[in-house]
Amino acid sequence: MDIIFLHLPTMYEKPKVPDDLKHIIEKLSKQFTVHNYFFKFSYYGNRFDLDDLDFENATKDIHNTFKHIKKYLIVAINNACPYGLYYTATYPEKCLGIICYPFRYYCQESYERRIWKLKTNNGWSSLIKNSVKYDVDNYLLNINNERLQTLFEDPQDDEKQILYLVMDLNLQKQHYKIPSKFSVPTVLYTRLDLEIESVLKQNYNRKDIAAMKKIFSENDALQNSMVWNFDRVKFDALLKKANKDNNNLKIKYLVSGWEDYDDILDEIILFNYKNNNEKQVKMARSSKRRKSKKRSKKLNGGFYQNALWFHHCF
Repeated sequence: MDIIFLHLPTMYEKPKVPDDLKHIIEKLSKQFTVHNYFFKFSYYGNRFDLDDLDFENATKDIHNTFKHIKKYLIVAINNACPYGLYYTATYPEKCLGIICYPFRYYCQESYERRIWKLKTNNGWSSLIKNSVKYDVDNYLLNINNERLQTLFEDPQDDEKQILYLVMDLNLQKQHYKIPSKFSVPTVLYTRLDLEIESVLKQNYNRKDIAAMKKIFSENDALQNSMVWNFDRVKFDALLKKANKDNNNLKIKYLVSGWEDYDDILDEIILFNYKNNNEKQVKMARSSKRRKSKKRSKKLNGGFYQNALWFHHCF
């Protein structure tokens, strides 16, 4: 079995297999053929255009990269998940299935909230030191390829941060393209913000983030996270309803900060077992049908000969 890992777009670091994934890929490589895919926009040293961020163009690149392989299982990591799901919807005949680890929540509300945090609530100025040179409208909300290319010339902290935000916002913007009905076996690991220390560290203790999100107390941070947790589970319920008749969707939950890539290893072993078992069942059924046809022909031939004998006698 071939397995393709769609790795998390790093934007401003040289693409490589993350250290915490290496042992998983090494183990899998002993039994399967593993391929690593890095998006065109994963490294600022390789310039890219805004079009490269589109699901359609990323899907074409993935397809062209692996078109020599008949079928494969896809493992998508974090922000690569929506791209992976779009790919499976476009080329289901190429996909044995997909595992998304973890699958984050993308919707119109999260897209609008991102704009509210960065522009309306001045979050941009807290993240970008030179926010006068790089204003939020020209270098994020209405950025074009000409301005994008200037960020590659001598990328420092500001430029790297902007590149990431451009990728992230464009991903949020394409939320409506993410399929909700799946035509191949799909495993979604939903990440919920339930670890109190982590929630406070990421949302309250960082005062610039707290100010951007209008969080004034620890309870605000916890309540804000729980609201999104409920929304995410509500979204999962809609996905389950949309796929209740095709039996292609499995949803698992994990707590943010408790991610363990061994989950992926376990999921692939289980998937391979089920896939092989289904093949064996199909082969057994096919063999049974062939034997049944042979027996039917033999019986029909015997009936025909007996009929001729009966006709001759009378």
